[in-house]
Amino acid sequence: MPPSRSKPTPTLFDAFDVDTPVITEVRRLLQNLTRQSRNSERKIFLMTSAGRGEGKTTISGLLALVCAQVFRKRTLLVDADLRRPAVHTLLGLSQSPGLIDVFQGKCSIETAARSTAAPTLWVMPSGKSKGSVAQAYDDDAFSAMLTTVRPRYDMIFVDSAPVVPVIEPLLMAEHVDGILLVSRAGKTPVTLIRRMRQLVAPYAEKIAGGILNNASDGLPYYYDYSYYGYQKNRAPRVRVRREIGEPPGEPAADAKRPPGES
Repeated sequence: MPPSRSKPTPTLFDAFDVDTPVITEVRRLLQNLTRQSRNSERKIFLMTSAGRGEGKTTISGLLALVCAQVFRKRTLLVDADLRRPAVHTLLGLSQSPGLIDVFQGKCSIETAARSTAAPTLWVMPSGKSKGSVAQAYDDDAFSAMLTTVRPRYDMIFVDSAPVVPVIEPLLMAEHVDGILLVSRAGKTPVTLIRRMRQLVAPYAEKIAGGILNNASDGLPYYYDYSYYGYQKNRAPRVRVRREIGEPPGEPAADAKRPPGES
């Protein structure tokens, strides 16, 4: 009997369809970002969330892919979530060499930032650390890396770890132009969102907006794509609702509240 072959893991490239509702929402997000940046030097955006499982990495990948494929911009996606890296899996790349290797001087930025199936999209995976991940992060090297890549790309997205449990995203926030905060409807506890807001308060002027992920419940009937005859292009599980251009307000009403929270 011939050995069984495991199926390759699907990537964002495999599922990319410009006509699906989720890509439409990402295009709206990106349009608002580019409008904000038109009269400024904003081109480096940090993606973070309050905790795990908010969908920030998938949204980072979709933003980068749409920016490259649809907006035709030279785009770099950096996986700076050194604790739970996933960008390489989403886009079908090897994890190394990557950002950690740049920090340690084991490879150049040019080697770490690899081309992809999209002609104008480059990805710098996380790389692998043999020791403590907290010790692997080098703030000066991160700043120097962004200074080097800034003139080479039109847009740069940095996927970082959640901001509440670890310190690295706040260190990275010093060196980026804008911050995008991701929460997941029906999952993110309100107390966690409030703690995130407290932590990012010193960088309030950099907050480009908040993204409410998976916001499919409670939307008005006219938001249903089948109402307009687009039911054949049903959205994948990850859905986004844009809140770009406004400072994060109070948590959404459908965010999960912990027991006893009114």
